[in-house]
Amino acid sequence: MKYKSSSLDVKVEELIIEEDRSAHISKHEVTITEVKQIIKSDYVYIKSKYEKRWILIGKTKKSRFLSVIIAEREEKNVFGLVTARPAHITERNFYKELKKTQGG
Repeated sequence: MKYKSSSLDVKVEELIIEEDRSAHISKHEVTITEVKQIIKSDYVYIKSKYEKRWILIGKTKKSRFLSVIIAEREEKNVFGLVTARPAHITERNFYKELKKTQGG
């Protein structure tokens, strides 16, 4: 699978986390705290194969690579948490390569 960034700017000003999301992401051994760290970090993103969804790839404070999947809401820059999981190797490589080319 080939990853590329979008020309759109995915800026998360508000993340809506439904009650069941904590239990859902815990199955992937991810916490809400880690999700918030990614949202507040210098993440990279790609368009999901699902409509109106994005995959944010970033590192937690403990340098753990995660992929956070979010879905667009009606309001601008408002998203809902779909799921979060450890980033796949291709996603980690995409993150590292993009950060290297951006000088970060």
